[in-house]
Amino acid sequence: MLHFFSVSVDSFAPAHLALRAASGFCYRCVWFAAFFYAWTNRAGARELRDAINQLDKKKESIRLEDFIPPPVPDEQNVAQAPIFREFSASERQSRLGRLTVPWTKTALPAAGEDRLPQIAKQINPSFSGDETSAARVVLDSLLPSELVLAELSEAVRRPQISWPLDYSKGIAADLPHRNPIWKASTMLQVRALAQLAAGAPQKAFEDVNTLLALAEISASPRLLICQFEAFRILERALDVLDDGLCRNSWSGSNLAAFPASLPQRNLVGQMADAYRMDRAMWQTIDWNHIKILGNRVPVDEVNDKWQVRIAGLVWRIRPAGWGNRDRALHLLLCQRLIEALGAEGSISPDEFRDIDSLSNNVSSLTTPVSSIFFPSMDGWAQRAAFVQTLLESTRTVIAAKR
Repeated sequence: MLHFFSVSVDSFAPAHLALRAASGFCYRCVWFAAFFYAWTNRAGARELRDAINQLDKKKESIRLEDFIPPPVPDEQNVAQAPIFREFSASERQSRLGRLTVPWTKTALPAAGEDRLPQIAKQINPSFSGDETSAARVVLDSLLPSELVLAELSEAVRRPQISWPLDYSKGIAADLPHRNPIWKASTMLQVRALAQLAAGAPQKAFEDVNTLLALAEISASPRLLICQFEAFRILERALDVLDDGLCRNSWSGSNLAAFPASLPQRNLVGQMADAYRMDRAMWQTIDWNHIKILGNRVPVDEVNDKWQVRIAGLVWRIRPAGWGNRDRALHLLLCQRLIEALGAEGSISPDEFRDIDSLSNNVSSLTTPVSSIFFPSMDGWAQRAAFVQTLLESTRTVIAAKR
């Protein structure tokens, strides 16, 4: 009996040793994880503190309160015009939100002699005619929207703009005016082109001025996405203006009035202000709870669901220090972009190539927000320089025509 008991105990010895080895391994893993999290969190907090100190020395603010536009009297505020108050309450129920673009493709054909016939064929597939008849088709298709566009044109004549946004949401604040204004600008651009082709340059002149005013109000608040939309609408206005110049459609009074209507500000400098406000908006949110990493993984195939789950798990258990490191990098990269924008309305290609190489080497694991957004953010600055060049070229052509 004693012999049997000793043999039984000996048979459990390997299991006991394995259990001890496993517990030792788990203890070391827990110790290593605790050390890793503590070290990473401390390092991330130090990097964020150093980045804020660097900006303080340059007298650069990251407080959102310093960038919120001041209140504007309702009677002077474009955003308080009845047609804009509608979609502030409900975009779908507003007249601007219910505007329907009569052509099928969102991207307009490139400038050329057959642009209007292509649009007319989208409106009426059986269309086959010249540019003049295409202009009539386009103008007829826009008649149901004429009253809304007329009220929009009247509303943007107010002298100031301050959209009623909830800035407490930071970068997640809703911008309900973007989509309706973009849709209206598409219709105004095509209508103006059709009016030029139909021999009604004064009506086209009025639509160009409305487009310029829409570009102005779209640039508020000074967020990057708002600047980008404003530049696109400004390009549409300049496209129509150029079409009229090529046709010699503008009268002397039109040409004399255009320089005052065109934006007078330095668009590149405007982008620097946008980087500052965007940076301040991003600083108001908790970077350790941004659900962004999992969204980058494709989900088109069934097998990819495991990648999504793994990415989501890594995001949930990542150290808080990674969020602070990402935030610090965002602050400093924004500052690099601001300093790369010339004070005289120019940018340095060499400087932006350096920023490109820097942002391309950013880790998508430890600093995902910076790695996702910065490749596009520096492209927007170059877009601003392009539109600024286009604007100055248009001024020169108008002066030559006069």
